[in-house]
Amino acid sequence: MKRKYILNNNALRILILLSCLFYPIATSSNIKIKNKKMEESPTKKENTVHSFYNLSEEENNWVDSVLNTLSLREKAAQLVMPWVTGNYLSEDSHEYKRLQRLVQQDKVGGLIFFKGDIMNEAILINKMQKLANIPLLVASDFERGLAMRLSDGLEFPYNMALAATNDPQLAYEMGKVVAIESRAIGIHQNYAPVADINNNAENPIINIRSYSEDKNIVSLFSSAFIQGTIDGGNISTVKHFPGHGNTEIDSHQDVPTLTGSKEELRNLELAPFQASINSGVQSVMVGHLNVPAYNENKFIPATLSKPLISDLLKTTMGFKGLVITDAMNMSAITKYYSVAQATVMAIQAGVDLILFPPDEETAINAIYNTVVNGTITEERINQSVRKLLAAKKWLNIEEHRFTNLNSISQICSSNAHLKLAEEIADKSITLVKDEAKMLPLNFVNKKEIAVITISEGYGIESSKLFQNLISQKNINVNNIYISRRSSIKDYKRALQLAKLSDEIIIPAYIKVRAYQGTVNLSPENIKLIKDIEALNKPIMLISFGNPYLLSAFPAISTYLTAYGDAPVSQKAMLKAIFGEIDIQGKLPISISNTNFKIGHGIFVPSKKPLNI
Repeated sequence: MKRKYILNNNALRILILLSCLFYPIATSSNIKIKNKKMEESPTKKENTVHSFYNLSEEENNWVDSVLNTLSLREKAAQLVMPWVTGNYLSEDSHEYKRLQRLVQQDKVGGLIFFKGDIMNEAILINKMQKLANIPLLVASDFERGLAMRLSDGLEFPYNMALAATNDPQLAYEMGKVVAIESRAIGIHQNYAPVADINNNAENPIINIRSYSEDKNIVSLFSSAFIQGTIDGGNISTVKHFPGHGNTEIDSHQDVPTLTGSKEELRNLELAPFQASINSGVQSVMVGHLNVPAYNENKFIPATLSKPLISDLLKTTMGFKGLVITDAMNMSAITKYYSVAQATVMAIQAGVDLILFPPDEETAINAIYNTVVNGTITEERINQSVRKLLAAKKWLNIEEHRFTNLNSISQICSSNAHLKLAEEIADKSITLVKDEAKMLPLNFVNKKEIAVITISEGYGIESSKLFQNLISQKNINVNNIYISRRSSIKDYKRALQLAKLSDEIIIPAYIKVRAYQGTVNLSPENIKLIKDIEALNKPIMLISFGNPYLLSAFPAISTYLTAYGDAPVSQKAMLKAIFGEIDIQGKLPISISNTNFKIGHGIFVPSKKPLNI
């Protein structure tokens, strides 16, 4: 099948070049960064990392001089990234004192921030940078914007929605906007993009976090996002090497297995990572994955595997940047290894940064003691510290160590950034089928409409947004909300409401969530939808999450997907079904148990306003 968004390598290079030249929206920050150039040859010595960041002689001297001031334990500490929450902390709290000790006494190399809010996180970052002798590398997980971790941040649609727009330029723009907003609050490294190919519909943790099931689409959009991130002044991180898409276990719970021969992996899962390396990605996150083609022992995940990191990623694929672990507190690691054992194995495998160890001081001491007893050489530690210091110099953290709190509101969630999120959402809405000809919705005959919202959660506000929005329309709508808290009586009421209605809309929320173990509907919810189907009425099923939902109900008359429940995506869906915008998205995946393949999508033009 010929698809216009699968481009060859030359077209990809041209696209990224044009993206750099014609980026139209966010203004650059005043942080100056250097153009990063990749090494031409993967055979250069490991300690020549300065050229990876295109540093000047003066900047190289800074890296070497700082390295020479560090004791062995301080070098070990530079390779550990403790976790932090960006909430308010009083300075006499236990948590603040923990951070103070890690930064001021242990001298860790950086921090990873999780949930919080923008201003408290920025304030805390400033405080930690003030305590640090060497500037901290501060990271976070902003796959879909600051709102992924911060309650008041701007939320973009999921990656699969981006691919559904069929416009890689939007991925570039999003990468740049997220980078600019990140730097505005003091974050230097984004753990994005996800370069996993979602070629397993049962994957419980990747799903819509992936761009597509097609390696070329994933490569194209990942590369565009990476270039935008770099141009926005941030370090991009491609993950989860060597590929978490074709798995059925969440690595937060256990070790997933990535099957396939070396040749099969090279031709599929590894392709987006190689494209990302070629595009200049500065860090790679290694997943907690069992890869039998490279490790016979299934209890040695990729994170701890020398054949996968040193041999494959660094030597064969030619990556010279930072190699970081996925969070080391995940069950895929903690079930089988102690903190010290996992830390040492990761360093031996070729990792540069240990992310989120359950006990930071144990991890630091493990690295230190392993050098003291001669298992690892100090030069091996120096190699990783040099990389980290070179990255910090490329970012100019020393010159821009502190965030200007007064400028945050001028940058984060600006109108221009919000419009970009809306544009992505509007262009992503995909109409897969409309056999009942329900679109655009027309209520001139005063039809009774039932909106039966089904959520696999416990009734959080985001899964009630769509029904609240549609209730504001001047139409006859009756709402009912079904969640994990719903009783048998609630299910009976929902079915009775469907029986009394002329048309039924079923917004379904099936979110990717760590430790959940599935992205499928519960048996109770499957039965409810099938019972409604049996009424033989016009039914519109809307997926605000798992786009494969239709495979369970292939006979549903009308099906749309928004690839997630971001507020902009829910608002875009409302506009789409009422004919206020074109419906133009294309499936980046194929839906099993149906004839709908990648690239499919029904175009519906918006209703033209009347000239009065």
